[in-house]
Amino acid sequence: MSNLLFGGASDIALKLSKHLKNTDAVSTKKIKNSYRKTFKIKNYNIKSLKKLNKHITEKYDNVVIFNGYYSSSFLSMFNRKFFLKDFEINFLIPIEISNFLLQRNILKKGGAIYFISSIAASEDLIGNAGYSISKNALNLSAKILSNEQKNRAIRVNTISLGLVKNNMGLKVKKLTNTKKNYTSINNVIKKIKVILKSKKINKKNIKILS
Repeated sequence: MSNLLFGGASDIALKLSKHLKNTDAVSTKKIKNSYRKTFKIKNYNIKSLKKLNKHITEKYDNVVIFNGYYSSSFLSMFNRKFFLKDFEINFLIPIEISNFLLQRNILKKGGAIYFISSIAASEDLIGNAGYSISKNALNLSAKILSNEQKNRAIRVNTISLGLVKNNMGLKVKKLTNTKKNYTSINNVIKKIKVILKSKKINKKNIKILS
């Protein structure tokens, strides 16, 4: 099983890489000794991604897209600039990455794309407006993309994380006052490993809770 992780510098992706063999990463940040190969790009956009064409020379069983961003936002205090940033990082960039993968034919037949999402996509917590709505859009888009790729036997899923005990999780808990319990990064890693081994999961929103 071979894996390619986008957003490979995230704390979850870095730890996951230590438990998975044959794993490469695409990252805007420098990473040392965490992956079999690291493909460095300047930005996550179509122009930068196309520069990877000559460097990525194999096909993968799984591609996991970790790119995400959290900011506190309120619909009753709508700020176009802040909402656009949420949508660009949480929705548009992951979709652009998936388009690059599909156009470049990087996935093996029966391979899978996994978008890292959040359980916040189905919640109405005050302060999570931009984040929740953009992740909700990503979840629905994954199902639509799966339908579009059915004839190519490419599976598309989302993995919705609960409140993870990391820097982002601490920020979310502080800003939203949520009473939810944390889930450990080790628990997340353990469950993602099982998910990636499956060849049958398709068009699912898989939740990883505490």
